Amino acid sequence: MKISTIIIMIFCNVLIYGQTTEGIIKYKQTSYFEFENMPADMPKSQETYMRLFFNKSESLYEKDPEVIVVENSNDNTPRMFRRMRDRSARIYYKNFAESSVLEQLGFFGKDFLVSDSIASIKWKISAGDQKTILGYTCMKASYKDSTLNIVAFFSPQIPVSTGPDKYGKLPGLILEFQSAQTHIIATEVSLKALDKPIEKPSKGDVFTKKEFEKLRAEKMKEQGEMGGRRDGNVRIMRQ
Repeated sequence: MKISTIIIMIFCNVLIYGQTTEGIIKYKQTSYFEFENMPADMPKSQETYMRLFFNKSESLYEKDPEVIVVENSNDNTPRMFRRMRDRSARIYYKNFAESSVLEQLGFFGKDFLVSDSIASIKWKISAGDQKTILGYTCMKASYKDSTLNIVAFFSPQIPVSTGPDKYGKLPGLILEFQSAQTHIIATEVSLKALDKPIEKPSKGDVFTKKEFEKLRAEKMKEQGEMGGRRDGNVRIMRQ
């Protein structure tokens, strides 16, 4: 399909659904993991239920506190891994006008706020490759390079350039995201005025992305030197 046709389709959808620029999307996020000497009966994936608050200028992606997941009593995941897994549900705040992301995360028992720019991914849009998610027509967008291979399905019927995690910058809201490590799918769409303004995460010390990557590398090196081979499995998982 020609680019001009895609633009016309998107423009028509914006005219029709131009008021649907605020609401809440709920997602099921499945993370896949594997590390050295992993027990055969240990779960290789983890489901987390998330939610995305958004309006025409900003969005917030966080764990949904309304969903309680009961742990399997036969889960053989090591306790240390469980603690780090529970802290892995990060919060992403995006400001579209500033093209900025503020990410709240836990690392080595502390909270951090990491500032960065919204990833400028050169998406390849395949308007002819469509699917319907929760009643919304979605187009396929993909990107692949030497380190990243991702696919997103976005809906121009919700003309807000955001989505789950740190991704966005598409002419419509992302309702499904796929990579080798993650699958995120919308489970509920609620287009309505929000009850209160979207607030930035505020828990933790503030670092730029570059500063945090440097700190993380230093801490991982220290951990490796202290633990040696005995902690090899944990080091691999944390990376």
